[in-house]
Amino acid sequence: MMDKNLEYLLSEYMERMEVLSGALARGACTSYEEYKYACGQLRGLEAACSVIKDLQRNLENSDE
Repeated sequence: MMDKNLEYLLSEYMERMEVLSGALARGACTSYEEYKYACGQLRGLEAACSVIKDLQRNLENSDE
């Protein structure tokens, strides 16, 4: 079972990723700089989600 704090962070980051992905899909970026910024945000959020999932897996394994 996932820790409530980690679950909260993961859900917040996933929601932000959905918003950014939707904006990119709609063509909301008006310049290449905005596009690059949004892509960087997505990459950072994906990395953070990966770290959270790894941490949770490590915490679960340490309980055994």
